[in-house]
Amino acid sequence: MKAKGFIVGAGLAVIVSMAAPAHAITPFNVPGTDFWDHPFGSVFDTRSGLDLEANGIAFNQGLQAGYAELSEDRSDAWLHADWDFVDGELFNHKARTAAKNSVVLPDAPMDRELSEEQAAVFQAALERLRRGFDMGARYVAPADASFAQVKYDCWIEATEDGRTGDAEACRAEFESAMAAVEAQANFALTDVDYQTPAPAMVAKTPTADQFIVLFDFDSTVYAPGNGTIVSEALNAALVNSGRSIDITGHADSSGAIAYNQTLSERRANRVIDELVSGGVDPTRISGRGVGETQLLIPTGDGVREEGNRAVVIELN
Repeated sequence: MKAKGFIVGAGLAVIVSMAAPAHAITPFNVPGTDFWDHPFGSVFDTRSGLDLEANGIAFNQGLQAGYAELSEDRSDAWLHADWDFVDGELFNHKARTAAKNSVVLPDAPMDRELSEEQAAVFQAALERLRRGFDMGARYVAPADASFAQVKYDCWIEATEDGRTGDAEACRAEFESAMAAVEAQANFALTDVDYQTPAPAMVAKTPTADQFIVLFDFDSTVYAPGNGTIVSEALNAALVNSGRSIDITGHADSSGAIAYNQTLSERRANRVIDELVSGGVDPTRISGRGVGETQLLIPTGDGVREEGNRAVVIELN
């Protein structure tokens, strides 16, 4: 991630831009920009997420706007300390992914070159952010929650790059946004009288292109034996490198609808994290959570059904 600190002559930028294919994003075909602002626009894609139409929930719309701004900041800072096309391209990719209403994850400390002390600080901040999400922040406080995630990524990127002033500014904005999130987000698993499970129904049988991973109750921990299913899905994804991957998280009907939506997203994120860590290109993956709205095994409300505590992985 820290491939930074190089300066390439303007002549090389002109050559690269002239050699780029007509459809490439160059400093000469980005509206409102000129060569001197973006001398490497034909090499790094830092602009394509700016004008995409926002789709999906308010949280993802906030991520799109925030990451697009970060990407533009990095690419516009020609020869300044925060000029960084590598992370500009990363933030642009996150903006594009958010625009598709797909899951966008904040950077993990292991993604960055940090000292042990710095990594510990960011791990604690990441866990704080995730707790906010678990309490429903994406839905009850989408603007504050998306702003907090963007500023977390801004903070960790600036820290890795040694830009102390930027890091402190982003950290302060992250802290302020998280305080607002924590004041609003209060989802919890409700107390319900659990019904006797409905008569057993067989869930859809996975095919060679589909894998169903089950989870423990109210948890992102795999049910016993299901970790191997994720490994099998990973192997299939690596072998079939040209195919896209759909990840759909589910929950049973035993909790509040809003809480189950968030829980299904956490489960989807758990599987996505493992696939990406195992070598799958994240651009191949589309992820979503559907909560209890698409039960794999039909039941009444308030029913603990293991077959519905699942993530479905499909290779297309």
